[in-house]
Amino acid sequence: MSIAEQYIDAVNQADIERLMSLFAPTATLSHPAGLFADADAIRNFYESIVFAGKAVTEIVATFSDGDAEILQIRASSPLGEPGNYVHAADVFRIQDGLIAQLDIYYR
Repeated sequence: MSIAEQYIDAVNQADIERLMSLFAPTATLSHPAGLFADADAIRNFYESIVFAGKAVTEIVATFSDGDAEILQIRASSPLGEPGNYVHAADVFRIQDGLIAQLDIYYR
């Protein structure tokens, strides 16, 4: 299972410890909600936004190129309208087997 696939599984399980173990200590996360530039900020983002919204994420397609893994995903929440999905592209930069940078784009 790739790092990106492990990431999706940890998000769907709301497993913050497992999720954080996938990020390098100096990782950054860029998201429409902001730039999260250290482990505490990244942890807080997932706990207060992603896990609070009970997001369920499905991988639609995967791509890889060198140190990059790209996922096309769709996500929904039981707190939202049924059948309403957010579509995103998650671009992972992998360094030494960990996520060094994650950029998330919505449409």
